[in-house]
Amino acid sequence: MPRRGNPWTLPLVLASGLAVASWLLVSVRPGANAWQTGADRPHVEWTPRTAAGETVALEIDFGNGARREYAALPYRDGMTVGDALRLARDFGPGLAFASQGEGKMSFLTSLDGVANQGPGGRCWLYEIDGKPGDVSYEVQPLVAGQRVLWRFAEPE
Repeated sequence: MPRRGNPWTLPLVLASGLAVASWLLVSVRPGANAWQTGADRPHVEWTPRTAAGETVALEIDFGNGARREYAALPYRDGMTVGDALRLARDFGPGLAFASQGEGKMSFLTSLDGVANQGPGGRCWLYEIDGKPGDVSYEVQPLVAGQRVLWRFAEPE
């Protein structure tokens, strides 16, 4: 006569195996600690996605062959060149800049670690769609679709 074991042995072994496999998949896969918050969560750089819609472009020409471009910054009504710089600063990797003064007296002194050289040297100049800026970048309005170019060059 054949020997019969406990009818629950096979289902218990299968359930235990499934539980172990599930635990391994959750604990070993990348991003497994997605429930962590604050200081427990490792810092991850990210770049916000632009929604479909109107944009402006920002390009930086360092004057030595190096360039940086933000091709589609989200446009909003009343936007200025300064607003475009702040949006680029908040993108990852961000754009660092420094200035002196406020409002219509604001003057860009450094862009991504490259500082103005002073009288007779190169400095940061901007143009919009090929036309040189003639007011402070903080008050220069933008229109959707425009391209801002910052060049590190000698004043003309």
